[in-house]
Amino acid sequence: MAGPTGPVGTFDARDARDARDARDARDARDARSVGEYGSGPSVLGVGVSPYWAYDGHPDVVVPVEDRWWPGNHWPATNPVAANPSAPPGLPDVPVRLHEIHRTFNKAEFRNWSPENQAIAILAEFAKKDEWCDFNLPVPARGVDSKTGKVNYTDITDFTAFPDGLTYNLFEELTELVGLNEYRNGVLLESLQQRGTVIGFFQGIMPFNYLSHPWTLRLAHVALTIGQFVAFFHKARFDRPRPSQLHPGLLPPIEVPQHPAYPSAHATEAYLVANCLDEVMRDAGTIKIMEKTHPTSPRPPGMLGGPLKPVTRNAVFDMADRIARNREVLGVHYPSDSEAGKRLAEHTFDLMRTCPSIASLIDKAKNEWKDVVHVSGP
Repeated sequence: MAGPTGPVGTFDARDARDARDARDARDARDARSVGEYGSGPSVLGVGVSPYWAYDGHPDVVVPVEDRWWPGNHWPATNPVAANPSAPPGLPDVPVRLHEIHRTFNKAEFRNWSPENQAIAILAEFAKKDEWCDFNLPVPARGVDSKTGKVNYTDITDFTAFPDGLTYNLFEELTELVGLNEYRNGVLLESLQQRGTVIGFFQGIMPFNYLSHPWTLRLAHVALTIGQFVAFFHKARFDRPRPSQLHPGLLPPIEVPQHPAYPSAHATEAYLVANCLDEVMRDAGTIKIMEKTHPTSPRPPGMLGGPLKPVTRNAVFDMADRIARNREVLGVHYPSDSEAGKRLAEHTFDLMRTCPSIASLIDKAKNEWKDVVHVSGP
């Protein structure tokens, strides 16, 4: 199982291209290893090898002085069976290379890698006009609404979402500076998340190309489409990175060379979470990764009535964590993460209307239906 273990490396994605935020095109596969996809070596050497039979073999009927072993062919073409189509009276003609092996199978390609298949499915998704119609709010950029100039001391610009959730840019920057204290603790994890999103989800509920191939393919589709829609909106809003407004943030990584809003890591992580939440269900359609903690009395000494029920879902908790870590690095505002989350929800609803993705979802669900949901505390 691929997972976020060991030192920082490209253990499953080769998204060392953080300049494009979260291109996890080879996520969940070690770029240096071939075992995860069950494939062979990237280069298969075929050398110069003589015919396999030795002189004393009972199948060898041609004297060694009359036998030749061409080393430039695979398979060896002489000596083998005589060609029955040779004209009568002529010496036996050996079977030629093109006549030795002939196989036919279905006239279709069967070996799509998950990342390449995801790009093909992206084309199907992109045909839908609705993907670009989602209205994200205009993000705050640090420009005083009265003077039109950057105001570093009294920023009152807001990022206001339709349901009333509003982010004050000055408060966001203040919070990001406070998050600097967490960098040492989160640095290794967040650096790995530059190169993998799927791997961290695999860490909480194991799945890979061999155990759950359709689930893995669906996750790759989510990553590819997530990046696609995120970059569309990044180009629309062109929001500066937090360190451009507050150089004191001093991000410990190279600041990605594209706009901040929305967070592509957040969009991808929440889109993967939505897909996994949809398919990780037992035979009774109960969500495997979700648990609701019932109403309970408050602990002694805590004022107020009973605590309300709380529902936790591990895949969404992981998406929250991945998005938050990008804020700790100082490369995203909290409002970037919120925008990515909402964009992912909208995008997932649209993804489900694509026939290829709907088929993937159905196949992935079958991979989880025998898992028993464990209830109770």
